[in-house]
Amino acid sequence: MQITRRKFCQTTATLALATSMVGFASLPPFRDMAFAETVPTDELMKPEGLPDMAMGNDKASVTVIEYASMTCPHCAHFQEVTFPELKKRYIDTGKVRYIFREFPLDSLAAAAFMLARCAGKDDKDKYFALVDTLFRQQR
Repeated sequence: MQITRRKFCQTTATLALATSMVGFASLPPFRDMAFAETVPTDELMKPEGLPDMAMGNDKASVTVIEYASMTCPHCAHFQEVTFPELKKRYIDTGKVRYIFREFPLDSLAAAAFMLARCAGKDDKDKYFALVDTLFRQQR
């Protein structure tokens, strides 16, 4: 018996589909899953390890927490394109409290965050200025 490439692909796709449907059938209904669990606000706002680096009004009704890595191109793009407008419209006007939390994806990002923390040890403006500079210089 000779199997053509087309017949092989059709059989493999049918088998994969049948296997996945059996797997989905054994899952509990979507409405029973605990997706709607909420995390207490106090637990969410608690800094881990290092103190938070924050901007804006501490009593603002909205708090934005950003987790970023210094080597992430998406984080750098956000910092260069979106963040200046967010800062101008919401953070500087006191409508939003912005918290920046380090989430290094590799040792280079960790080193960059350590450098920023040391530079901004006494002045958070120096910290944010260095973070901005490092994001702009990212390759």
